[in-house]
Amino acid sequence: MNQILCTSNSDLEILKKNYKKKNLYILFLVISVIIAFILSLYYLLFRYDLYKSEKLSKKLLESFNITGIYASNDDYLANRSSINFSAVDFDNFPCSVVGIIEIEKLNIIYPILSEINKDYLKLSPCKFYGPSINTTGNVCIAAHNYKNDSFFSKISDLSNGDIITIYDVSGNYIDYVVFNKYTASADDLSCISQFTNGLKIITLVTCDSLNNHYRTIVQAKEI
Repeated sequence: MNQILCTSNSDLEILKKNYKKKNLYILFLVISVIIAFILSLYYLLFRYDLYKSEKLSKKLLESFNITGIYASNDDYLANRSSINFSAVDFDNFPCSVVGIIEIEKLNIIYPILSEINKDYLKLSPCKFYGPSINTTGNVCIAAHNYKNDSFFSKISDLSNGDIITIYDVSGNYIDYVVFNKYTASADDLSCISQFTNGLKIITLVTCDSLNNHYRTIVQAKEI
């Protein structure tokens, strides 16, 4: 009789352990599902925020009524003469556009905002240092690296000899040729130097794709 009771108690203990394990598995599964849901929601919100930023950036461009810049014409330079820059309505936007950056190799074209902060950087490239657009000196422009095809995510693909075009708000443009590309620490501000020997230079800055403590720097000079 005692043997039977012992066996029953042992079986009961096993059942309890199995029950606890089962509950732990269920709890782990529930937690995993919740974490996966939160991460998925965060990613979707991030993508939606990026989509809205891209949409607003394009809307700013459309305000300039740019036409024909990608027209099917063999003479690319001739297409630029069809660009018509009109006034922009910034009644609901506290920052102005000072120009447009186009990098044909990367298939990107964005307005350049006159000021820089975390909100403006979500919308478009921002001028953060230097003289007026297309004037003598070093115009420094920063934009986010979203590790995709938008903003300055692909400027690390540029090479010496590639062309970057900068338009001012009057529709005049200058082609700049890339002559320098490097990675620098986030606190290295040497790239904003204004000692250009009388040249017109643009400096593009974005976060390094592998390490946020570093910056990818691309510099180009007037052709």
